[in-house]
Amino acid sequence: MRKPVIGITSSYENNPERQNSYLTSVSMDYSKAVMESGGIPFVLPVHENLEVIREQIQYLDGLLLAGGGDPDPVLYGEDCLQNVGSITPERDAFELAILEEFLKTEKPILGICRGLQLANVYYGGTLYQDISYIDTKIQHRQTWLQQLPTHNIDIFEKDNILYEIFGEKARVNSFHHQMIKDMGKGLTPIATASDGVIEAFQNKNHPFFYGVQWHPEMMSTRGNEDMKKIFDRFIGACNTK
Repeated sequence: MRKPVIGITSSYENNPERQNSYLTSVSMDYSKAVMESGGIPFVLPVHENLEVIREQIQYLDGLLLAGGGDPDPVLYGEDCLQNVGSITPERDAFELAILEEFLKTEKPILGICRGLQLANVYYGGTLYQDISYIDTKIQHRQTWLQQLPTHNIDIFEKDNILYEIFGEKARVNSFHHQMIKDMGKGLTPIATASDGVIEAFQNKNHPFFYGVQWHPEMMSTRGNEDMKKIFDRFIGACNTK
């Protein structure tokens, strides 16, 4: 049996050294986490060719929607507010297209940070454009070590991989300034922080589709065995028989 091939989405970034030049960029932690759990990472560049997207997913056994900049608020019917971060319409369009096509395969999907937010928008949900627009005292955008957990989450749904791994509580890191406001249709929140911020969802109408707001790949690749189990379960669900 061959190892599962996991497509990892990437950023579409301006090359500061040249005009009209762009870079494909994604943290190595995603690839490392996939490899350490037995998968083969395959970084997906941003593009607009739907025919190529459909060909690409034929080679993939799982899809990882990676972190990055903010989804464009126009996608959920809002103007950009003062504290919105950098937006990249090209990346939004690519990820929405590949998500829509990949869903047809019913193969496993994992969204991390922006990936959770983008998937929520795909299902008609909305986002808080910045932490300043909610009432919280929790530090959701830490500047400390990547693997350092900084706040608790409560896992309140039992029929999911997070409850099976952690039980009712877990302690996670946090590197985001946006978060889910209105939940997308068909998505079930399964974990929250103590301030009510949604930290994870599950699409129960899909064989394996989870989104998490924290960064388990940072923790997994730096020795956190429980966070590694998220990737173990994700890769394990990618049946390549």
